[in-house]
Amino acid sequence: MQERRIWISILILGILFQILAAIFMPLGLDAHVHATYVSDGISDGDPTLDWGKLRIDGANQSIAEEISADEKWLVWHSILEIWFGIFGISLLSLHILSLIISFSSLAVVFFSTKSLWGENNALALTAILSIYSPLVRSTGRLYQESLVLMLATIVIFAIIRIIRRENHKFWHITCLLCLAVILSVKGLPVKYSLYLYLPILSLELYKPRYKPISIPILIALTTLISIILVWYRVGEITIDIALILPVTIFISGIIYLYIGGLLFSSNSTKSNSESDLLMLISQIIFAGLCGYIVMLLLVEMNTLETTRDVVQDRFRYIYRYVTVLVVPLWWSQMAKDKSCGIQLKENKQRSLMTLAIALMLIINSYILTFDRGIEELGEEMSTEIEDDQNILYIADPPLSMHRLYTLQITIDPHHDRNITAYWANEDKNWSNIIDENSIDWVIFSDESINYLDEDWILFETNTDHEVYYLPTKMD
Repeated sequence: MQERRIWISILILGILFQILAAIFMPLGLDAHVHATYVSDGISDGDPTLDWGKLRIDGANQSIAEEISADEKWLVWHSILEIWFGIFGISLLSLHILSLIISFSSLAVVFFSTKSLWGENNALALTAILSIYSPLVRSTGRLYQESLVLMLATIVIFAIIRIIRRENHKFWHITCLLCLAVILSVKGLPVKYSLYLYLPILSLELYKPRYKPISIPILIALTTLISIILVWYRVGEITIDIALILPVTIFISGIIYLYIGGLLFSSNSTKSNSESDLLMLISQIIFAGLCGYIVMLLLVEMNTLETTRDVVQDRFRYIYRYVTVLVVPLWWSQMAKDKSCGIQLKENKQRSLMTLAIALMLIINSYILTFDRGIEELGEEMSTEIEDDQNILYIADPPLSMHRLYTLQITIDPHHDRNITAYWANEDKNWSNIIDENSIDWVIFSDESINYLDEDWILFETNTDHEVYYLPTKMD
């Protein structure tokens, strides 16, 4: 009973963190980009980015041109479109959507775990998941991880029902549909869901006894997948892969999954076919995700023409992709002995578990203090900027256009004000852009040479940005 009260207390605290994250954290850059696509489609029926390409491809300034949305994001954009249609286009609307997705994910995890492994395990798992820092951050940023976790939980639940021969036809269909939705939500080709489904279909044909692979084999498999994906996307293998891969394995496997997940298990020495299968599935997905992360980091290095250190810093949260594995990993432990899947009192690693919980609470408190930056600046400018005015954003190249689009949902949510924004590299002389594009506002993100004359007035802002405007068009 005492342990149950502890888990309930943690769950309540986790729900509070989820709410606070939705209130105080800025939306992620990708969330703003997707919202811009969808809001533009609502306004004119053709979803585009009106301020130019996201990827600058070595250029020193942007070109204001329409970039059409990719159909691969159909599911995610459809969700946003329906939501905007009901609740309106705003930051608040998006934060509420993110919170609902997160709570729905927790609910799915609880009820599916309860069905398989009992209420005690369900409560403990949901409580830990509610304070799991990557998911708390995803709630605040409107990343898709909570939605993917919910869908992945349904997929794994379906697999278990299939191997137990429980209404297996229904679960086959459910599994295939959820795989397709996951890929669409993440912007990957839906056709790949068929390839992912084939191994699941084989479970219907025969039931071999699968065994988890050893750590050395897992590392070798991860390395092989990384090399194949990098060669496929980049066209060459460089020394950078040998430096990025170990970091990816450590952060993803040790920090995100072991400390955030398996550390809480009872570490039972028992095993059975279900626990072995769940662990094997988790290992294979882990190898694939790590390879995918390594490939993305190297692609960004080439695209942005920057160094490994810069990419690893700017994309340091990309390891969150492995959060999809927390449920199957926990379930693999519960399958050994569902009476003691997750425990506090009887756990040999109780001290470490307590420390991990405390650490996640500290991290959650820290991420709530994140500066809203250019998103907050957009809210400040929204009441001051006039229709038909233009903005110039001065910043370093990595993710510059993503940050620029953070302005649109606040200053021009309905795309009817004819406001255009441009970007220029802070290391280049951008003074010619002022006259060429009739710039009315200039935003500096970092220290940069100021080429503006005395006609420009400093705009008072509560952010770290330095902003100037031409008073002739404001006064």
